[in-house]
Amino acid sequence: MVAFTGPASASGRPCSPGFSTIGVGSQGSPYILKAKQDDDEPGGSPVVGEEFEIKVPAGQVWQVTFADNGVIFFDQPSTSTVDGIREVHAAPSQPGTQHMTVHSVSRATGEVIDAFVDVPAAPNCGGH
Repeated sequence: MVAFTGPASASGRPCSPGFSTIGVGSQGSPYILKAKQDDDEPGGSPVVGEEFEIKVPAGQVWQVTFADNGVIFFDQPSTSTVDGIREVHAAPSQPGTQHMTVHSVSRATGEVIDAFVDVPAAPNCGGH
């Protein structure tokens, strides 16, 4: 796990440092997964933002599934642009460490990417 300084999905105040992991899929496509605590929701409610990028050619369709502690909060197809795939979504913050995962599968090639980051609780973020 590597800390990063860029936003994970936040337009609100970041409540924790960011965490990220990089790697390659089952057929070599490079990816990065980032997550961090933010107070992005209306009224400053805490969330964990998750950002996922895959460097693949334009026109590829991947099924992308985000989960927080095993609970799916995003599951949709994503079509790559010239910059690749990029999905950014948030889940409500929970007490304790949040295990943020992504599972993604290329519809054309069957390539699979499974990655995770653990985001510790942010005690000064909306009361969590």
